[in-house]
Amino acid sequence: MKRLWQYRHILGSRKFIASLWHSRKNVLAANRGRYPVIGPYMVELDVTYRCNCRCFMCQRWQDPRRDELSLAEYRALAREFHGLGVCQVSIAGGEPLLRNDLPSIVAAFAGFGMSVNVCTNGILLQERAEALRRAGVSCVTVSLDGAGAETHEKARGAAGSYGRIEQGIRHLKARASHSRPLVRVRMTVSNTNVEELCAYYLKWTPIVDHVLVQAVHYSPDAFYTGPDSEAFQLDRTRLARQLDGLPLEKEHYVKTLMTSLRESGSFPRHRCYAGILMVRIDPWGNAYPCLEQHICVGSVRERGFRAVWESDAFNLARKKIAADDRCRCWYNNTALISRYGQWLYRTTAAGLEKDLTHFFHRFSSRYGLTEKRPEQAWQGRRGAGESVPPITGI
Repeated sequence: MKRLWQYRHILGSRKFIASLWHSRKNVLAANRGRYPVIGPYMVELDVTYRCNCRCFMCQRWQDPRRDELSLAEYRALAREFHGLGVCQVSIAGGEPLLRNDLPSIVAAFAGFGMSVNVCTNGILLQERAEALRRAGVSCVTVSLDGAGAETHEKARGAAGSYGRIEQGIRHLKARASHSRPLVRVRMTVSNTNVEELCAYYLKWTPIVDHVLVQAVHYSPDAFYTGPDSEAFQLDRTRLARQLDGLPLEKEHYVKTLMTSLRESGSFPRHRCYAGILMVRIDPWGNAYPCLEQHICVGSVRERGFRAVWESDAFNLARKKIAADDRCRCWYNNTALISRYGQWLYRTTAAGLEKDLTHFFHRFSSRYGLTEKRPEQAWQGRRGAGESVPPITGI
C-alpha cells in the first residue's frame, strides 16, 4: 500500500484510468490472436545516444550518428500519442540531459496528461532539476551502480561523478513531495557490484522514494555489450545473500527473478507484450516492438507513429514475437508491463474462467476431491435445474 501511495499522482491521473480500458482492449485482442486496436500503454523514447559516461556494459556512447529527432518532431509525436491513448513515456538515452531542449520535450508529452519518466545518470541533475520540474516530469530515475563512489565510477567510467549525482538527487528531493517528481535510484546489478546491494539499499531507502534493482542484460542490438564478460554475469547465490531480510526481496520484480534463477538459471518466462502495450523509438525515429531492439518495424520520422504502429511490418513482428518462446528478458519496464498485462487479462472472461479453473484444480487436489470443472461445480451448488451463467467477452 505504501508503494501505491507513492505513485498515487500517476495511478490516480485521468490518463491512467482511461488507459486501463484502452490497454485491456489490446490485451484481449492479443489473446485472441488479433492486432492492437489502440496505441501502446508505454513508449520508451531514447532521445540521444550521446553520453558523458563510458559504462562498460553499454556502448551507445560510441554511436557517431547525429541528426536526432527535433523538438518539433517530438511535439508531433506527442499529439499522435495522445490520440492513440498512450499513458506513459519513459525518456532515456544515452544521457537525455545532454539535450538542452529536454524540458521542452518533457512538456510536450506532459501537456497531454502523459506520465513522463526521465532516466538519467544524474551528473547534470542539479543544474537541470528545476527546469524538469517546471516542465511537468512525473518521475526521475537515476542510475547508480554502487553503494559508494569507487564501484559506481568504475562501472560508469566517470571519475568524480558520484558526489555530483548525490547532490543532484538531494537537491531534487528537498522539495515537498506534492511539488516535485518521484525520485528513484536504480542499480544495474551484476557480479561486479552485487556485494554492495544490501549497503546500497540501506543507504538510499531513507533518501529517495523508491530503490530499484535491475539485472544486467546482454543485448548487442540495443548496444548493451562490453569486453568484460563478468559484467554480464549474475550469481544467484551471492544475490540471494545480499537480499536476505531486505524488503526488496518481496517486491514482484526481485521475487520473480530469484524464483526463475533458482528454477531455470535464466530470466523469467512471461507473457510478452512487446508491440502490444509498449514500443521503443530510437533517437532517429526508428521504432522497435521490443526494448532489446531486435526488429525495426519502420520510421516515425518518415511515416508518423500511427502509420508504423498499424503497419503490416509491425503486425508481422508481433506474430514473430508471439511465436518465439526462446526470448527472455527482465528489465524493470518489461516486468511491469508483463504484470500489468496479466492483471488486465484476468479481468476478461477468458482470464476469469482460467482463474476459476485453476482454483478448483488446487482445491480438489488439496482436499482429495474429484475434480470438477467450474460449470459442473456451479450445477452441483445451484441444482440441476438451473443453467450455467454464460461466459461472454467482457
